[in-house]
Amino acid sequence: NSLPDSVVVQRVEERLSALGNIVACNDHVALVHPDVDRETEDVISDVLGVEVFRQIVGGQALVGSYCKFSNHGGMVHPR
Repeated sequence: NSLPDSVVVQRVEERLSALGNIVACNDHVALVHPDVDRETEDVISDVLGVEVFRQIVGGQALVGSYCKFSNHGGMVHPR
């Protein structure tokens, strides 16, 4: 089994290695941890084809842990 050719995979050299905790995205935008490397931000933008914003949610930098969203809406931490 392998991924279809249309799926792009890119390795990132990021000290914040738990990407699911530091990135939240949909088909249009991505929120990332404020301390993510600039190179990682560029890879996210290029590979996913989204505009990237450095952001915190509910006073927390782990945006992927404190919010989830899709193209239809989202959920965020209550603070």
